[in-house]
Amino acid sequence: MSILNKQFQLRTVSFQIEKKPILQDVSLTLEGQKIYALIGASGAGKTTLLQLLAGLKQPTNGTLQFGNKTPKEIVISLVPQEYGLLPWQTARQAVLAGRKISRQQGITSTDQTFVSQLLEKMQLTAVADKYPNQLSGGQKQRVAITRGLASQSELLLMDEPFSALDAFTRETAQQLFLDSWHEAPRLTVFVTHDIEEALLLAHEVIVLEPNPGRIKQIITSPFQEKQQLADERQSELLFQTTRLLRKEIEG
Repeated sequence: MSILNKQFQLRTVSFQIEKKPILQDVSLTLEGQKIYALIGASGAGKTTLLQLLAGLKQPTNGTLQFGNKTPKEIVISLVPQEYGLLPWQTARQAVLAGRKISRQQGITSTDQTFVSQLLEKMQLTAVADKYPNQLSGGQKQRVAITRGLASQSELLLMDEPFSALDAFTRETAQQLFLDSWHEAPRLTVFVTHDIEEALLLAHEVIVLEPNPGRIKQIITSPFQEKQQLADERQSELLFQTTRLLRKEIEG
């Protein structure tokens, strides 16, 4: 089995801070080459769960396994809310660095070409040699996502990757992300507060409920092809599914 097809399994995972439970008895199987959205009310532990998947936090109880490895033993790409860009790296350098670190070896001419093509697909060619303080918020967001896509990771994690963008830029960035993801699909988990975004981008939507955070329901998105979001945004099916999912989260 290819490592990209391996499952990430969480078994009765709990996490607490100073005896305050944040997550409780989370059991979950994440399939390779699929996109999952974490959604739920404030305090449901979405970001904490993402950090556990990244190996940035250790569970108080339970286990996390990717195949036969722990999160710290696999290559993971993380796109944080604050972008995580270094002020001394241009957009191109940031993306190349992400690829170099994940490969644990030098950058080849093939890597250079791949990164240039990815920057073009993400509409970043014109700003590829600019530094973070020369980029707009939307451009920084796309650079961070591009860096995650460029890395040869087994797992891609994103914390509200499109939240800082205006509506038009967000829709464009979402389609660009999916177009690039389809060329190198891998297990992807992202946090969002946007119900439509969860349904349109993810194959499965994991609904968390708070106090303490735990899984309430896992919903299969009716939009599994992930190709033409513009058409799906206007569909009655999206309207009806969004309404049902909102009731699930609020109820």
